[in-house]
Amino acid sequence: MDYFSADDMSLNSTLERALDDASAGLKKAACDLGAEAVAVLFAAGSQVDITYFWSRLADRTPKQQLSSAGPEYEALKTISGSVRAGNPLFQTLRELISPQSQSFLLFPWRMQQRVVTVAFCFRSPAPPHIQASEALTEKLGLIGLATLSVKEVADLRSQLKTVTTRLAGRKLVERAKGVLQIDQGITEAGAYEHLRKLSRRRRITLTAVAEEVVRERNLLDTPRRSSP
Repeated sequence: MDYFSADDMSLNSTLERALDDASAGLKKAACDLGAEAVAVLFAAGSQVDITYFWSRLADRTPKQQLSSAGPEYEALKTISGSVRAGNPLFQTLRELISPQSQSFLLFPWRMQQRVVTVAFCFRSPAPPHIQASEALTEKLGLIGLATLSVKEVADLRSQLKTVTTRLAGRKLVERAKGVLQIDQGITEAGAYEHLRKLSRRRRITLTAVAEEVVRERNLLDTPRRSSP
C-alpha cells in the first residue's frame, strides 16, 4: 500500500494542472508559427518521452510514445533553434515525431541531466521563423518548468513506493521469523534460514514466503478468536 500525504497529492495535482494550462496554448502557437505539428520531448538518461503532441492531421500520432535513445538522441540535449536537412538530429526528429516534416524549430530547457524540448515541425525546408515572441518564449518556459517539476515529483513518488514496499517486505519477514520461532522452537537464525530454503526451493521471493507463513498463522488463529 502506498502512503502519500494530502500535501503530496495536492502538489502533484497543482503541477499537472499548471502543465495542462501551459500546454493548452501550444496548438495556437504552432498555428501562429505556421507549424504542422508540435511535440514536447522529455529526455533523461537513455530515454526520450513524448509528453505532448499535436498535429494538423488528426489521425497522425508519434510512432513511439517512449523511445529507447541511442547516441543520436544526445543531440536533443544540446541543440536549439532551427534544424534542417543535413543536421544530424534532423532524421532522428522525423523518425520520432513527424516523418513528413522538412524542418524543425527547437526550444530546450535543461535541468541537470534532464532536458525538456518543445519541437515545432514544418513542411517548408526551413522554419518561417527562427525566433519566438517574448510572450511565446515565456509560455514555452512555463511548459519546460512544469514538465520537469511533474517528472521530478513522479520520480520521487516512485522511489517512495519502492522504499515503502521494501520496508513492508522486511516487516513481513520479521513476523514470519517470529511465527516459526514459536511454532517450531527454533532460533531467529534458524527461522531465517528456513524461509530462505523455502524461497529457493519454490523459486519465489523471500517476502512471498513470509507472507504465506503469516497468512497461515492468521488462519489458524481465526477459529480461536471466534470461539466463545
